[in-house]
Amino acid sequence: MITEKQEEAILEFAFQIYESLDYTHGRSHAERTVTLALHLSQKESADIEIVRFGALLHQYHPERLGEVESFLRSIELESNLRKPILHCVECVEPETIRKAETIEAKVVFDADKLQTLGPFGLVREVCYRTNRDGISFEQAVRESEELQLTMYPLIQTDSGQRYAKELQTEQSSFFETFKAWDLLDFV
Repeated sequence: MITEKQEEAILEFAFQIYESLDYTHGRSHAERTVTLALHLSQKESADIEIVRFGALLHQYHPERLGEVESFLRSIELESNLRKPILHCVECVEPETIRKAETIEAKVVFDADKLQTLGPFGLVREVCYRTNRDGISFEQAVRESEELQLTMYPLIQTDSGQRYAKELQTEQSSFFETFKAWDLLDFV
């Protein structure tokens, strides 16, 4: 079990990264990821403690896994908690999710990636891409739509897949309307 002191340290460590990122990956993203992960963990019978802290730390991504591991060791987090939390961070990317051996890692992945889907995901991704890359709105929309198409089949859990299917339906309707307006096909 994670102590109150360890929890406080993890929260402080986790939020350091969110404060350094753009608004689409900031604190509200962390809070949404945790909320979605906890919701999915109940439906998927995942360990809530592992999921919560894996979701909080997911933004460190596999590239900074060593940093997260060093931190968790420094607060003397027990191995039976440290390893599954690290596994969540390790498996949070499309390139690494195939390594996922636990339902907790799959839940954290889904909680993060569901935020790239549907109308919410489109708006979030367009904002991120125009801000980060300085690309045109049209290019950002195209790239975001492509991202969504690659993310849907990667969703790992049964619950996540049900949500993704709903979001895909909303997205299809949204894009039909968007493209009609973009081309003025309705005039």
